[in-house]
Amino acid sequence: MPKVMVLAGTTDGLYVAESDGKRRQWKKRGPYLRGMSVSHFAWDRRAKTIYAATFDDGVYASKTMGRTWSPLNKGLTVRKVWTVAVHPKDSDQLWAGTHFSYLFSSKDRGRSWSVVGSYLNAPGKEGRYGDWTMGTGGNAIHGLHIDPEDPRRMYVVSSTDHGAVRSVDGGESWSFIRKGVIESCPLASRSELGIPPDGPNKAQEHLDQVHACTHRLGVVPGQPQILYRQQHCGVYRSDDHGETWNDVSEGLPDRHGFPVAVHPRDPQTAFVVPAYQGKNCTKHNSCIVGQLEVYRTRTGGGSWEALREGLPANAHTIVLRHGMDADRLRPAGLYFGTSTGELYASANEGDSWRTIASGVPRVQGVVAVVN
Repeated sequence: MPKVMVLAGTTDGLYVAESDGKRRQWKKRGPYLRGMSVSHFAWDRRAKTIYAATFDDGVYASKTMGRTWSPLNKGLTVRKVWTVAVHPKDSDQLWAGTHFSYLFSSKDRGRSWSVVGSYLNAPGKEGRYGDWTMGTGGNAIHGLHIDPEDPRRMYVVSSTDHGAVRSVDGGESWSFIRKGVIESCPLASRSELGIPPDGPNKAQEHLDQVHACTHRLGVVPGQPQILYRQQHCGVYRSDDHGETWNDVSEGLPDRHGFPVAVHPRDPQTAFVVPAYQGKNCTKHNSCIVGQLEVYRTRTGGGSWEALREGLPANAHTIVLRHGMDADRLRPAGLYFGTSTGELYASANEGDSWRTIASGVPRVQGVVAVVN
């Protein structure tokens, strides 16, 4: 029987929840990498290796299912790493996205890294040097996605109106993928976000940019031409590798949110966690107050249903960009973590939920591994 590991990166180390393929009983272990802020993971099934992206000391690797770790930072000149990805057909090749929106690559499983020079000329990059303080992300590459069937096709997701770009030549050149998003992405008003109408112009400039910001992409495994996209201003779907996008936000209680997870086999099924802006959000400019709920589409975004069974009705939390993932079992399992330190699991594609960990630090990234 397969084993399932749910990796949860937190502001103070990483935790692992483990179960068998039935996913009825869970055991928590950790923390590992104690004292480090762990943002995300990549799993290499061929090499049986987990890679962790940290905000404190770059990339780490584990060949012991998370129990021991080794740093992989030679040439990684920016050590605040948001995300890491493994080439789907070549375990030697890794990619890392860092703060200040730099893209790094490795051809030797992370033993050495180099800056991807072509990305310095990606569209929108010219306006994204330095950093900023509004929000909690700042200037960063926080998403890397590689087409499992054609690895020369890559997607990079970064902060602000740069949104997302695509390469079809293995990172040699880049182009925007936002047709249909920019045209239909409504700007929130200052009042909706609790910003005074006479506030500084800098705030308005930020709003104009951030409402076109991409938070997360989901590439459908079996049909990678289909992508789902959670924006600051809505959920979108593409059927042509991101060339064009359709707004599929209708039916959601709020257009805004951070994570998106796609079904491992059904291209019509995806999951999001809406979040609300401004009101009652004291620790973040977006939050969930009251009923914690996941929304699922079985119709490619044509309609959405709320999934609440087993989730608390009195939450005050947030689920971050990398905070949700699905496994590849039948039926698919779904997992997400919260800023208040809970980890939830569903073994029936979201119909019902249970808590598999609590009392951990803020969860920043969740990855499901089937071994």
